[in-house]
Amino acid sequence: MTEVRHRPTGTVVIPCFNQARFLPAAVASVHRQSYPGLECIVVNDGSTDDTADVASRLGVRTFDQSNLGVSAARNAGLAAARGDLVVFLDADDELLPDAVALGAQALASDPVRAAVVGRCQVMDAAGRPLAAIHDPVDPSNLYEEWLSRNFVWTPGAAMFRRRALEGIGGFPTDVGPAADYAVYLRLARMGRVGLIQEDMVRYRQHEASMSRDPALMLRATLAVLRREAREAPASQRLRIRRGRRSWCDWYGEQIVARLRADWHGGNHRLQLRAIATLVRHCPAVVLRHIARKTSLVLTAVCHRAMMAFLQLRAAGRRRVTR
Repeated sequence: MTEVRHRPTGTVVIPCFNQARFLPAAVASVHRQSYPGLECIVVNDGSTDDTADVASRLGVRTFDQSNLGVSAARNAGLAAARGDLVVFLDADDELLPDAVALGAQALASDPVRAAVVGRCQVMDAAGRPLAAIHDPVDPSNLYEEWLSRNFVWTPGAAMFRRRALEGIGGFPTDVGPAADYAVYLRLARMGRVGLIQEDMVRYRQHEASMSRDPALMLRATLAVLRREAREAPASQRLRIRRGRRSWCDWYGEQIVARLRADWHGGNHRLQLRAIATLVRHCPAVVLRHIARKTSLVLTAVCHRAMMAFLQLRAAGRRRVTR
């Protein structure tokens, strides 16, 4: 007699705040999954656009809450989920057709895993493909890899066992847009995350994305690392400090680039807070750019002085020949 294995049920939770224009494509990507019987939940996080109306027409379970943030919206979806496996898809992203099947297969192969993560494709606001380069990741030590970079670009590239995620309290609500990073680190520290070397989701890049605010992302990421420093074994403290330096360098350079672009574009509204974040957390980046600017200024001054000297010498020679 052939043994009939239980197929885990799945839920895709889509938190949405003012992303009504992208929501139909996100839900459609859930309906296109090759994994059967998926539940889809949309959590409207106090949107001021027509998210509620759009969601009501998409044939999925919907929940409305006041604007409590993306972590609270994910946790509300987690509490309502009926599936054994859960994916959290941002409303502006789209799952690839085999994403849920790939995640379920990877989790079935190792009962110890609480989550698996994969790669992303990148698209622009209109859905056109963008180039993406994935740096190599060592699957044997994902915790150390994560300390210095988040190689999972969007939560839709991850799948969780619902009970395991509930067991750690879901997504923390005090670290802003880096809550998913906090969850990855905690589970990886326990050795409970696996890596799938395949694309799982299409990640949309557009101006309204939180990841476009490097100062905000740096503050949130450093808050996660402070939590790790309190909770991780003492043997990891040095690696956490190294990770902090890597993140400060990574986001510090982005803050400088954003400050320059905003200044030249006449957008000075967020300059002061970004500068304060840069000076407080990224002094090495500040000093590097000061040194670079000073070098450029000195080079220009020396060049002008040399040109003036040559012009004076040439003028003196002309007078002598007369």
